[in-house]
Amino acid sequence: MNDWMHFQPVQAAWPAPYAEGLASPWIGTLLMNLPIALALLDSSGRIVTGNDAMQATAGTGWRPGMRPEAMVVGDDAGILSRAGADVLAGGEPHVLRLALAEHPDEVRDINVMSTPPGFGVSALVVMRDIREQMRLEAQVAAVTRLQAVGQLAGGVAHDFNNLLTAILGHAEQLLERFPDAGAEHDAVVEILHNGKRGANLVAQLLAFARQQPQNRQLLCVRELVQGLRPLLTKLLGPAIELDIVAPPGLFFVRADPGQLEQVIVNLAVNARDAMEGNGRLVISIADILRRDVVGLGHAMMPAIDFVSIDISDTGSGIPPEIAAKIFEPFFTTKPLGQGTGLGLSTVYGIMKQSDGYIFAKPGPGGRGTTFSLYLPGRPQPAKVAPGQVVADVAPEPVAAGRRVLLVEDEPSVRAVFARGLERKGCVVTTAGDAMVALAILRDGQTFDVLVSDVMMPGIDGVELAFEAARMWSEMGIVLMSGYAELPRHREADARGIRFLAKPFALAELVAAIATAQPLKG
Repeated sequence: MNDWMHFQPVQAAWPAPYAEGLASPWIGTLLMNLPIALALLDSSGRIVTGNDAMQATAGTGWRPGMRPEAMVVGDDAGILSRAGADVLAGGEPHVLRLALAEHPDEVRDINVMSTPPGFGVSALVVMRDIREQMRLEAQVAAVTRLQAVGQLAGGVAHDFNNLLTAILGHAEQLLERFPDAGAEHDAVVEILHNGKRGANLVAQLLAFARQQPQNRQLLCVRELVQGLRPLLTKLLGPAIELDIVAPPGLFFVRADPGQLEQVIVNLAVNARDAMEGNGRLVISIADILRRDVVGLGHAMMPAIDFVSIDISDTGSGIPPEIAAKIFEPFFTTKPLGQGTGLGLSTVYGIMKQSDGYIFAKPGPGGRGTTFSLYLPGRPQPAKVAPGQVVADVAPEPVAAGRRVLLVEDEPSVRAVFARGLERKGCVVTTAGDAMVALAILRDGQTFDVLVSDVMMPGIDGVELAFEAARMWSEMGIVLMSGYAELPRHREADARGIRFLAKPFALAELVAAIATAQPLKG
């Protein structure tokens, strides 16, 4: 005999006389044991009976004999009443999302449908707890919103960085004409100051969007953080104790040192504000072996070696209601005018662009906050053997006399760079796009260095560099980038192309031209 034939029906606790209207007592047993919340309606639209799942989902406010619309908030009652009446009149099923009377801040999916003939009742109300679904929907919406902001940032950054490059370039040249203190000198300095502030803002947006050009290096996190101690001490103030715990470790990381410093400084400044200038900040650095990654409790982290940086403060902590929003751009709890809301979003973007992870949790003992950073660990480079001779530092390079092909589609940027390089002794030929530059090269003109923007109509700067190198293999390459798509950036970087992130000072361009190398491979 099959096992199902031994099943003993559970006596449903349906109050009389409502259970008597059912076509079979087995229906009550079936309803009682179903894992989904449901109730049966008679021909007048009143609840005949329901199961335990209904009580668990709808709360204690429901009961047999009541109308289902009494289970929802007043604003939604009419919607459910009309749906029930329509179904009882032979209409199509209704799928509604309504708020419950006992939990007005929560909604449920409520389905109203007719029942088959001979069932003993007229309609069925099914209620589904969708809190977890809505939480996931909110997470997806948040990620989508962040991606949209990132795409917007990347889209405007190139043009905005071109404007800033032209403004800062002209301001630098004006400063050379007004070197002495005075009204003109002070006005130009103010232009430079505000232009650099704008450049930092764009850099923060690009860091969040993970499109900020990076100069990754193999570096020791412990040495980098210890080197920041004087700056952090000054930023934190005398009433905040700074403790750096950095025992010797096995691994280095591959990251942009400037961006990693920015991450640590941003988190330290946030901690200072949370502690209101008084407390203790602890920065702990440790190696995480791949076998220990699972124990961290972060399922998205792969089982590889990491270097961790924990930054713990004794401040006010992060309220649970805003914990999910702290990495969103422009979200801030500071008063108007005291924060851009880009600090933590910048940190998040840099960590993601560096193939790392960041998590926030309550600090030790539930006090304050701990931000945990994880970067993939790399083997330490070989140390210089005792007695090994290290080459002397090379003299500062000079760009004067170098023949430069400058390719830039923005006329103002092209003009300011050409004028600045000529004043530094370079021989400059300009082109407005890659096709014009290739025509100049095919005409037989020779150059020491190609300097090109990356984002241009038609052929981009990376493709131009590869094509130019096929014609003149000894020519050095320098690319300027407001931002660059990472695959293209990495492809060019692997072949020794020097990238300059806009906006930059003329001195940086001159130094890059002086040291530019031909493509590798």
